[in-house]
Amino acid sequence: MTLPETSRLAIAELVFYLPAFILSVIIVIRHGFNRQLGWIFLSILAILRLIGNSEEIAANQKSSNSLFIAAAVLNGLGLGPLLLAMVGLLKRIHQAVLQDQVNNKESLLHRTSAGFLNWARLLLLVALILAAVGNVKLYGSDQSEHSQGETLARAGTIIILGLFLGLVVITAALAAHTFLRQSRVKVGERRILSAVVASTPFIAVRLIYSLLRYFDTSSSIFTLRGGNIFVRAFMSVLEEWITVILYLAAGLLAPPTASDGVEASETGKAYDLNKSEPTYDPGRRGHPSRQIQAVA
Repeated sequence: MTLPETSRLAIAELVFYLPAFILSVIIVIRHGFNRQLGWIFLSILAILRLIGNSEEIAANQKSSNSLFIAAAVLNGLGLGPLLLAMVGLLKRIHQAVLQDQVNNKESLLHRTSAGFLNWARLLLLVALILAAVGNVKLYGSDQSEHSQGETLARAGTIIILGLFLGLVVITAALAAHTFLRQSRVKVGERRILSAVVASTPFIAVRLIYSLLRYFDTSSSIFTLRGGNIFVRAFMSVLEEWITVILYLAAGLLAPPTASDGVEASETGKAYDLNKSEPTYDPGRRGHPSRQIQAVA
């Protein structure tokens, strides 16, 4: 029996996300169960994809509309976990890169970006709820709820668009700061920032796909049911895969934080992110000046 194209794509997603889930769990354990670190949301995304694509395969085999609705809801929530992961990674970079700022302009940047990142998580959860409820109504059997479902899904996507643009601005600011002060930014943070910067265009394409899916009513190319499978694969699935790979690689290459403000170095020791280079007290035993006095 020949599998439909949507089932074949779903199988490919299962093959990708099963090891991705295992790897993300390992990274979460390595870095600690802290939602702000971001990698926990990769585990959540993998779970959504494993369940959603399993339901899509079952829906194609059984021609079940209820299974298709469940698959559409779960598969439509990819942007939320990706952006939540992005927020978590940016918070770690933000704390490490900007906490040593002293002048007013940089302090304002620090406060503004910190506040935005804190609010972004809450707004992303609101957008996820709107998108989930919207997809349930949009793909449900009750025709009278389709219009309301479309409105809710569009509202959630617009919120995500605004948040993504804000995250791009923060990413650019952090990248500029890191470029100017590379000697003061730890290697782990630079690796994480590189992954976030590299993922930005792929998340942008994934977001464009969602916008076209909900706002382009003149074409069926971007719809989940009856849409172009190749467009979905190259504008949605592939972008998510690349972003997940970048974030997983950053999680493997970056040293874990030992505690708040302290990060474990690659040599296994810990260094305090809140401190600069160590200073020496001339009155302390062992200081060169004391040794010179002893010789004299």
